[in-house]
Amino acid sequence: MRKKALVKISLLLVLVFVFTATSFAQTTVEYWTTQTEQERVEVINDLIARFESQQDQYQIELVTVQENDIPTKLASGMAAGRLPQMIEVGAENILNLGAEGMLDSEAVNDVVNRIGEEDIYDGALKMLSNPAGGYFGVPFHGWVQGIWYREDLFEERGLEPPTTWESIMTAAKEFYKPEEQQYGIVIGTNKDAYARQTFTQYALSNNARIFDEEGNLVFNSPEMVETLKFYAELAETTPPGPNGWRDARDLYLAGRVPMMMYSTYIMDDIGLQATDYAGEQGAIIENLVDKTNFANTMKHKTEAVFGQINGLTFIKSEDQEKLEGAKTFAEFLLTGENYIDFLHMAPGGMNPVRPSIANDPQYLEHELLEVWGEKSARIASGLNSIGKFGYVGGRVFPEIGNITSQFIVGQTIMRMTERGWSAERAAEWGHNEMQDALD
Repeated sequence: MRKKALVKISLLLVLVFVFTATSFAQTTVEYWTTQTEQERVEVINDLIARFESQQDQYQIELVTVQENDIPTKLASGMAAGRLPQMIEVGAENILNLGAEGMLDSEAVNDVVNRIGEEDIYDGALKMLSNPAGGYFGVPFHGWVQGIWYREDLFEERGLEPPTTWESIMTAAKEFYKPEEQQYGIVIGTNKDAYARQTFTQYALSNNARIFDEEGNLVFNSPEMVETLKFYAELAETTPPGPNGWRDARDLYLAGRVPMMMYSTYIMDDIGLQATDYAGEQGAIIENLVDKTNFANTMKHKTEAVFGQINGLTFIKSEDQEKLEGAKTFAEFLLTGENYIDFLHMAPGGMNPVRPSIANDPQYLEHELLEVWGEKSARIASGLNSIGKFGYVGGRVFPEIGNITSQFIVGQTIMRMTERGWSAERAAEWGHNEMQDALD
C-alpha cells in the first residue's frame, strides 16, 4: 500500500510540475521596428518591460531593422524559415508585403476594430487600405511634409509664402547666391526615399501620377514630364551634388538655405536645441523657431499635401498563439500612456493617428511641442488629407511598393540633375524601369 501511495504522490507531483511549467511558459513574439536610434530603442524596451509586467503570457523579442533593409531581411528570414510576427514600417513596404500575400489582414482588421475605426484619421486608414476590403496595416504614427521656410526673410524681401510653384521658384532664385555659399532650397536629388517624397508633392500638385485610375502605368505622361522639368530647374538652386535629408536639415539650421523640404521631424531638431541651450545660443535658436513657418500645402493645378504613415502589420503564421500575442502588444502600444510615451520619442515628427490622443493634454503638454505653440496644433489633423502615388481616385494600388523599394523615382531625378538628361528621356527611362519592377 505504501508503494502505491508513493507512486500516486509521484504522479501527482509530475502533473503539478507539468501544469506549473505550462502555466508559466511564455510565448515569444518577434517584433521588428525601424526605430533604430539608441534613444528610441531604449523607450521601446521600457514599453516592452511595461507590457511584460502587466501579463505573463507573452514575451517580446525586439529586432531593429533599417527601413530600406526590410525587403531583403524578410527574404532572408523566409529562406531561413524564421519571420517576425509583427513589423512597424512605412506604408509603401506594408502595401508591397500585402500585394505579395505575406500579411494577415484578418489580424490587422481585428486590431483596428479593437481600437475603433472612428478614432483613427481617415487619411491614415486610407494609406493602409486593402483593395479587397479592410486593411493591410494598423496605422501607428505619421508625419506631414512641406516647405519649412524663414518667414522673417521672406517678409524682408516682400516674397509670398512658398505655397505655389511660382512662389517657390521666385524665392529659390532670389536667395540663390552660390558664391556666398547661400542656396535657394534643398529638395531631394539622390536615389533615395527622400527624393521620391519631395518630388511626390510637386507631382501630385500637377495631377501627375504613376498609375491612372485603372491601374495603368503612366509615369511618362505629359503631366509627369512637366513636373520633372520644373523639378530639374528648381534643383539648379540647390547645393552642389545629390542632396538628401541630412543636407536639408544641416544647411537650414546653419542658415545657408531659407527653404527646405522636410517632414515634421524637423520640429524636434530645432525645438530640442531651443530647450537644451541657455543664454545667447539658446536665444538664437529659439529665435529660429519663432521665425520658421511651415507651408504643408502646395498648389499648382490642384492642392497637394504629402505625408507618411507608419503602420503595424502581422506576417502570416500558423502559430496562432504568437499572432494573438502580436495583436495584444499592438493594441497595448496604441493605447493611452503607452502610445503617448512612444510618440514623445520624436514629438512633432511622430504624430498620433488617433484624434483622441492628438487632443489629449498629456500628449500636448510636452516641452518640445510647447516651443512651437499653435504651429504644432494643426499638424496631426493633416493626416486626414495626405496623398501619395499609390492612391488614385479612391483606389489603392499596392504595387507601388515594388516601385518604391527600388528607388526608381530618385534614380530618374538623378539622371536629370547629375547626368543632364532631359525630362522626356528621364520619364521614359523611369517608366520602363517601373514596368520591369511590376512585371
